[in-house]
Amino acid sequence: MTYIIEQTLSPSGEDIDFLTRKINEEANKYGISEEAYPFAFFIKVNGEKIIAGCNGSVIYGAIYTDQLWVDPEYRNKGLGKMLMERVHSYGCEVGCNLATVTTLSFQAASSFYEKLGYERDFERAGYSYNSKCIFLKKGL
Repeated sequence: MTYIIEQTLSPSGEDIDFLTRKINEEANKYGISEEAYPFAFFIKVNGEKIIAGCNGSVIYGAIYTDQLWVDPEYRNKGLGKMLMERVHSYGCEVGCNLATVTTLSFQAASSFYEKLGYERDFERAGYSYNSKCIFLKKGL
């Protein structure tokens, strides 16, 4: 049998959904009935141009924000905070008890999350340019 690794730099939503379904199927075998699924929120100008957004996953009672971005022209106007408040309220709506996020030290975003009530869970060194990945959590 020959195995081939296919590199996909822009995976389709269908391929990501396939992986999510398979993970959920395996969890169900262990009696875990909750499912992992993605979410995203966007802020648009006049319903068209995206000026801010975030995405992540709800997984086993926790909501994980994977990406948060605000257009530089619209920063320091509370949009990031609005998005994260929406993430937290959505997490509560779907029964999450925990919110998590990661950021890299060079991004200087950890203080933003800490102002929202997140606390540092741990840091992992070893990234380019002596950066660290900072893991943060917040109870909901």
